[in-house]
Amino acid sequence: MRRINIDNAEPGIVLGKTIYGSNYEILLRRGVVLTKTHINQLKNRGFIRIYIDDEETADIVLEDPISEKIRIMSTKDIFKTYKVTQSAITNIEADTTESIIKYINTPKIKKSFQESQAFKQLCNDINYFLDEIMNQDILSGLNSIKSFDNYTYEHSVDTAIIATVIAKRLHLGKEKLMQIAIGEFLHDIGKIFVDEKIINKPGKLTAEEFELVKQHTTYGYELLKDIQKIGTVSAHIPYQHHERQDGTGYPRGLKGTNRLDTMGVAYAEHEKMIMIAEIAALADVYDACSSDRPYRPGLSPDVVYEVIKGGAGSQFNKELVDCFLNVVPKYPVGFEVRIKNGMYKDFTGIVSSLNAHQLSKPKVKLLCDPKKKKIDPIEIDLSSQSTPIEMECVC
Repeated sequence: MRRINIDNAEPGIVLGKTIYGSNYEILLRRGVVLTKTHINQLKNRGFIRIYIDDEETADIVLEDPISEKIRIMSTKDIFKTYKVTQSAITNIEADTTESIIKYINTPKIKKSFQESQAFKQLCNDINYFLDEIMNQDILSGLNSIKSFDNYTYEHSVDTAIIATVIAKRLHLGKEKLMQIAIGEFLHDIGKIFVDEKIINKPGKLTAEEFELVKQHTTYGYELLKDIQKIGTVSAHIPYQHHERQDGTGYPRGLKGTNRLDTMGVAYAEHEKMIMIAEIAALADVYDACSSDRPYRPGLSPDVVYEVIKGGAGSQFNKELVDCFLNVVPKYPVGFEVRIKNGMYKDFTGIVSSLNAHQLSKPKVKLLCDPKKKKIDPIEIDLSSQSTPIEMECVC
C-alpha cells in the first residue's frame, strides 16, 4: 500500500483505505476499482490524498496506530459532541469575548454539553481508544484521510494519538493519558463560538479576524473547566495548546522551562505551561502542518519534522522535542521519497519499513529511475549504508 496525491490517481487503480463522507457514511470501500467519476467526486469533496493497493507495494504494510473501527468510533464521538453543542448555541446573541464567556457559563450551555449523550459516549469510549494506544511505542505514520469537511474531527483524533503516545513514552499513568486524550479530542471545540466564515476562510485572516480566532482557546477552557468527570488537565489542553516556550503564544503568553516536569503533570508556578499542554502544542502543530487545508496543501512529513526540530527551545519544550523525535518518524511508511545523493541519486520509491532504533533511517523500496521510468524494485536500508543517504518526501 502507498499514499498518492489524488491528482496522480488514474482510473483502474485499487483503493487501499475506505473513504468516509462528512457525516462518516461510507463513500468508497477499500478494494474498489476507481473510475474517473470516483476520482472527480473525491476531488470535489476536498480529498487531496488517498491510499492505493498495487502489486509494487503489496508487501508494504501500513500499521495504523488505532484500528479503523476505533478511529471511526472516536471521530463520530467528536463529531456528535460538536454538533450537539452547536445546536445549543444557534440563537446566541453575544458578540464580544466577555459576553460569549458569560454565555458559555450559563446553566443552559453547561448542561446541554455536560449532560449530552454524545459527550457521555465520548468519555465512555475513550477507554477503547487508550487500550489500542497502549500497544504503540512509535508511530509508523498517521494514515487518516482528511477532507476539508472532516478535518476538525480527524485532526482531533490524530493529535490525541500523537500526544498519548508521547505521554506513554514519558511513563504517565492511564488516568493522565485519559485526560490528555479527552482534552485533545476537544482541544478545538471553542471554535464553534467563532464565526464559521472566519474559521473556514480560504485566504489569509485579517489582524482582527485572527484576534477572534485566538479566543477559541479561552472558549474551550470555559466550556470544559467545571467538569469534574474529566479533570482540570483536560480543560487546560484547549486553553494552552497555542502557548509557546518563549512566552509569545496565546491567549495568556505563558512560558515554559524547556525541561520535562519531574512531577509529570504540571509546573508549580501558575504562569508556566503545564507539560501536558506542551505535548498538545507539539501534536497540534505537527498534524496541522501535515494536513491539507482549503487555503494550502499540507507540508511533507520530513519538512514538518524539521519545523518541530527547529522550534525546540522557542516554540516547543526542548526536552519534549527530543522525546517526540524518538516517537514520530521523519519518513513515514507508505510515503514516496526521492534519493538526493549517491549511486541512486534522483531515484524514487516508497518507505517500506522503519528501524525502531533509527527512525530517520528506514528501508526504502526504489521503483523508478531518475527519468521516472519503472525499474525492478531495489530495496535499500538507510541504517546500513557506509555513506549517509539523503532523501526527501515527494508530496
